[in-house]
Amino acid sequence: MRMVASLALVIAAGVLAGCNIVAPAVLLVQGPPKVPREFTLDRGRVTAIMLDDPDSIVPSMAYRRELLATAQRQLASRAKVKDVVDSREVMATLQRDSAEQSMSIVGIGRAIGAEQIIWVRVERFRLAADTGELRPNSRLRVKVIDVANNERLWPEPDSSGHVLDVTMPVRPDFVPSSGHEQRQALDDLAAYSGRAVSELFYNEERVLSARAGN
Repeated sequence: MRMVASLALVIAAGVLAGCNIVAPAVLLVQGPPKVPREFTLDRGRVTAIMLDDPDSIVPSMAYRRELLATAQRQLASRAKVKDVVDSREVMATLQRDSAEQSMSIVGIGRAIGAEQIIWVRVERFRLAADTGELRPNSRLRVKVIDVANNERLWPEPDSSGHVLDVTMPVRPDFVPSSGHEQRQALDDLAAYSGRAVSELFYNEERVLSARAGN
């Protein structure tokens, strides 16, 4: 209460003095601008993130692991999902599935003990823009599936999925010349894309948001 009263006095003093202090004061009360979540997960349900990349657009299993592991960590800590299936178990199940017979998303979810699945389809994953300049970017299509009831939770059932375009910032003077630098840049893009996926399910400050390109 003392802080609110003091803030009111500061605002009043600023208005009387003709100072431009109201906007910073409002920022102090409301906090910095945020990128809002797209969907609220049921935090009590066991959740798994599944990366679907049948055309091997992501060029290495290591990058897929990094994307999934980053999204898993962020969901557990930021979206406060109680239980998130280890990404290594999800990938192992997917590998067995592709080697044997193809299961549905719901079937895979049941096999790993998940109650809701965040399905992520890879449509683009590259270091350069169409113009050829360095601009690490990915395009992912995301859905949330209710495993128990075998139904889509988000987005609407008639949608092919939420399109998530991700562009990672880089230093203007940086061009990955060696193979090691290119691999590191791809690994960074995988982690950045994983952050962007997780941010669909919690509010993030705009200046820190991968969805906002920061």
